[in-house]
Amino acid sequence: MSDVLQLFSLSFVVFTLLLFLRAALHKAFDLLEFQGFVADYDLLPEALVKPVSYLLITLELLTVALLLFSASRSLGLLLAAALLCLYGAAILLNLRRGHTRIECGCGGTPQLLNRNLLLRNAVLVLLALLPVAITPYASGSIDVAVAVLAGVCLWVLYALLEQINATHAALTSKRV
Repeated sequence: MSDVLQLFSLSFVVFTLLLFLRAALHKAFDLLEFQGFVADYDLLPEALVKPVSYLLITLELLTVALLLFSASRSLGLLLAAALLCLYGAAILLNLRRGHTRIECGCGGTPQLLNRNLLLRNAVLVLLALLPVAITPYASGSIDVAVAVLAGVCLWVLYALLEQINATHAALTSKRV
């Protein structure tokens, strides 16, 4: 049974790596838009928006790099969890202020801030931390292939759920 948990753990590493890779590339390829999202959160003085935007992208790319190697994987997973908590705190703060007309800037399907994003981030934190507790291990190339494919499938499922959440939020806001 522990072999199965270790393969799941490796799948979560692959998922987290893909999640942060997509997010970082999305932000980096449309840097001005991302800086606008950071500014919209209204948590920083204007002079810090650009450097913090660069810092967040750098930290996300660092997360990806750390996840690639088993020696640095735990650090990458902890960094991923910390970033997700930071993003969740920024979302929560703005929701409490009543600022829901802000695009999350997560790097994927455009979504306005809503409570579902808090739940999503909590689940993503758990998925990032599980491989820290259960060391991923694959005994052969077939195990690695299965874990990688499972991680890719999780990522595709995540992208679908993200789109469903964005569509639901858009439909709900039109009813109001």
